Amino acid sequence: MKYCSMILFFLLLLTVDTVHSQKLPSIQSSSIHAPNAIKMDGKASEWNNKFQAYNKKTNIFYTISNDDQMLYLTMQATNPGVITKMVVGGVTFTIDISNQKKDQNNFAVTFPDYDEHATPLYLDLHNFPDITNNLAKNRMQADSLRIILNKKLTDNLKTIAILGSSLISDSVISIYNAEGIKAVSLFDDSLRYTYELAIPLKYLGSNLEKSKVFNYSIRLNGSANNAKIELLPGGRGLVYTAKNGVSYRLPSTPESMDMVYPTDFSGAYTLAN
Repeated sequence: MKYCSMILFFLLLLTVDTVHSQKLPSIQSSSIHAPNAIKMDGKASEWNNKFQAYNKKTNIFYTISNDDQMLYLTMQATNPGVITKMVVGGVTFTIDISNQKKDQNNFAVTFPDYDEHATPLYLDLHNFPDITNNLAKNRMQADSLRIILNKKLTDNLKTIAILGSSLISDSVISIYNAEGIKAVSLFDDSLRYTYELAIPLKYLGSNLEKSKVFNYSIRLNGSANNAKIELLPGGRGLVYTAKNGVSYRLPSTPESMDMVYPTDFSGAYTLAN
């Protein structure tokens, strides 16, 4: 009986994320004031790992929030293919004050960003589901994997790309920048990948002070954003070649193809008072 109870407990843990995602809207509809204790630490503990929306198109949980000074984007993913896509191609958060989607003045932040000398970080997460499906049983293995993955993230994800701000002269800035833009992504103890972005409201323009409302888009860029993709004949896979000439060979599976091309969604947000 005790053994059966343990099995039921683990099955319940596995269904928590699925059930939670089914109850959430695909697009966030509420204005959220950020917690006073919010930290840019690659953890969603301030939110108790609960989010405002689960976007089925991209398979990410997310919350947009703000305080008097900052706008925050917090995202979380558990699917290994989605996580790899977020890391290798970066995520672009675009803020549209003018309601013109193609306006060149729209403010956009991409993290991570890779220049022509960097090799985009490809995370090999093939054994990821085997570990996450029973974290209690695989606790030591999960902790070891988390440490290894987070070191790769902190060692390689160093830059942020900026577009559409007259107040920031450089189009690429360090994560240790003086402009006050913060970005971090890490795996937590449950091997959930949490992505956090913080943007000072002053960069969004004076029009926002009046309207308090803006449209936004969140795009998972995919590996084609930073590399040339070549499909091998006969379904033998694809070759991913970064700008600096470094190549990866990947299988031509639906997961690999999804990782190549961008997926995005849009919504509207009203600043919380």
